[in-house]
Amino acid sequence: MDAIDLLQRYLDQPLKEGAFFDPAESVPLAGVVPEHWRAAVVDDKGRVERIPYELCVLGALRDALRRREVWVVGANRWRNPEDDLPADFEDNRDVHYAALGQPQDAGEFISALQGKLRTSLDRFEQALAEGATGGVAIVK
Repeated sequence: MDAIDLLQRYLDQPLKEGAFFDPAESVPLAGVVPEHWRAAVVDDKGRVERIPYELCVLGALRDALRRREVWVVGANRWRNPEDDLPADFEDNRDVHYAALGQPQDAGEFISALQGKLRTSLDRFEQALAEGATGGVAIVK
């Protein structure tokens, strides 16, 4: 959200007046600029170029919306995930978890998920050894 605030502060400044952010600005890079984009965003003098940075911010925002880490007030698809829960969720948590067939204990849920993952990986490893992966291969 700090990156969005930064873009908003520079919204009215034309690019011809500055293709880079002011050196005094605190430009958030972690969690915004992927490592493989770093060279395109930050030049050899440490200045942050606005256009590639804005693209990274938009990409990070898209990813956060997809994970529902952030949401848009008044939107339907990108709304607050808490609005997806039934109104009586807290009062009837056990009923809702039972209907979903899920345990209420997070540790139990994670252990079951890890078990499924281990089983699937074991089956895949066995299929690799037997050459029965249907064309899927691991190559270096």
